[in-house]
Amino acid sequence: MRLSELDPLIPLTELREELLKLPKGYSFYEEELVDFLSRRRWPESNRRIDRTTFWRWRNDNGIEHHKVFSRLDILKLCQICDHYRVDGTRSEYLAIIKKKKEVVLNK
Repeated sequence: MRLSELDPLIPLTELREELLKLPKGYSFYEEELVDFLSRRRWPESNRRIDRTTFWRWRNDNGIEHHKVFSRLDILKLCQICDHYRVDGTRSEYLAIIKKKKEVVLNK
């Protein structure tokens, strides 16, 4: 499967289901992921997410620097992409991530 085959605005739950159909260990390359995220972020234009933004999104989600991404990485990056598409701020997103980590630690 290629990400380019999917509707860029596919809901995260449906995207997760599509990704789960793939074989364990299946991964995607950075270029394909950036193309998908760019179409998801700005569906009505040909704008492209720049490298600095992509690296920041990876760092904010604790994704290590690499050129190949897992299914979970894709879901995390789509989540942050959706947050910014609806005019969310970085501080709001970091607060959401921090809160999720606290919930996990308190269980």
